[in-house]
Amino acid sequence: MKRTAFITPVFWVAFWVLTMCIQPIRAFAEPLPALRAVPSSLPEAQQTKLTAERKLYEDELKSFLADAEAFNAKPAEAQTDTEFAALGERRTQYKNHAQAFNKEVDDAIRDNALRARTINEINAQARKLGWSAEKLARLDKALNKLDFDRDTNVTSIRISHTWQDIITRGQDSELVQEASQGGGLGFPGSGTQTVNNDCAVFALANAAGLPYGVVAARATELIKQGGWREKDDRANPQATIEKWGLTGGEVVMLAESFGQAEVIKKADFAKTLTEGRPIMINVVPPGGGLRDGHEVVLTKTFQHGGETWFVMMDSNQGSQRRLFLSSQELNTIRKEHGVAYRPEPGMTPKLLRDGGSQ
Repeated sequence: MKRTAFITPVFWVAFWVLTMCIQPIRAFAEPLPALRAVPSSLPEAQQTKLTAERKLYEDELKSFLADAEAFNAKPAEAQTDTEFAALGERRTQYKNHAQAFNKEVDDAIRDNALRARTINEINAQARKLGWSAEKLARLDKALNKLDFDRDTNVTSIRISHTWQDIITRGQDSELVQEASQGGGLGFPGSGTQTVNNDCAVFALANAAGLPYGVVAARATELIKQGGWREKDDRANPQATIEKWGLTGGEVVMLAESFGQAEVIKKADFAKTLTEGRPIMINVVPPGGGLRDGHEVVLTKTFQHGGETWFVMMDSNQGSQRRLFLSSQELNTIRKEHGVAYRPEPGMTPKLLRDGGSQ
């Protein structure tokens, strides 16, 4: 028996999908969310990342709407529940993606505003300390240049495996020999990290060839006076460092307080090290937590197997042990641009003998 169109279940399916896909506002109390625009005020790396994500979700929506339109154009008897269900899942998936993306943009805007406020506060503190115009200009440039630079395609598992390879590689005799002929500085570190988050203090102490206590005292004084930190953090700066560590901006200011700091992109790492300037880098720690950070120091660069390799000082490994890693491994664990350090003209770090020239 022929069924009339107005009572055919497939008709109602087609009608619902039509209103859902082509006119979602009339079919649902909550329309499909629009994608946020990516602000031009964000750092370049964030703009690039978010713009690529936005394009991906735009294409996802276009594909969904095109397939939904094709479904609705079919005769009622050609439409299936399976197709309808698949379209519903894709609509939900796009909605979830759009909401997550919009939150990511909102978080980036908020974080960028906080970053701008922190930069202003750090610059203001440096002026109060009577820094020269040259140092103030260099500080401001470095603060604004320091940026996120992690390969977002790298997973936590890959990072953990890379760290395992680096650490278990140990003091390979061939690498030790090749590193001894490479460019850069070689001297013992300032000790072994014993609390959770003071790695940045160790990193600068290692980069500058200074005692840990000297750098820690300067760091606590800067935090104590700095308006970018909350009142409770300023009241107990040593505990703040041990609990939360230093921010990237604080690392830059601390380095500039002892000498000269410059933010370096990965393409210039080898050249900078060859010039005798160690580089502090914020990396993802061995646990692979992408939101976590750990400050290490590159001290030397050398060639191995036709590839550029680096010597790294890690405060978790003690003052004497060096880690060797390839450019690819460094890019896997790295989170930000590097901060190169050099002493003020006429001043050089005391190069202590380390039983070799690693």
